Amino acid sequence: MTSKFCKICGNKIPRHIPSSGRKTKRTRQRCYNCAPVRPSKRNGDHKSERRRRKEKLVKMLGGKCSDCGYNKSITALSFHHIEPKEKCFDISSNGNLMQEWEIVLDEAMKCKILCLNCHAELHNGH
Repeated sequence: MTSKFCKICGNKIPRHIPSSGRKTKRTRQRCYNCAPVRPSKRNGDHKSERRRRKEKLVKMLGGKCSDCGYNKSITALSFHHIEPKEKCFDISSNGNLMQEWEIVLDEAMKCKILCLNCHAELHNGH
């Protein structure tokens, strides 16, 4: 049997791949580090992975509201696109945060962090 190598980073893919018990003809194309995260919906991993990704993005963009400095709750912080015409998708809705990391990161770089109050005031012209 020949060794398999990751299509992205070139590292060797381990021969023993934990499976879900289903038989499949598909073979792994990426190593565990490069594979997209697909958390199990059964044990609630999806919610924790989504939160971890949001925390990472918020930290990268300053960790607080860029207008008032609010930083008490990550759930009260949102992504505001600086140039609405460049917006490809809304980061926080419809599971978009769980897309491939590079795509989400590119979209987040077009944003600034605002608390929900500042975000609402900005969109309502106050």
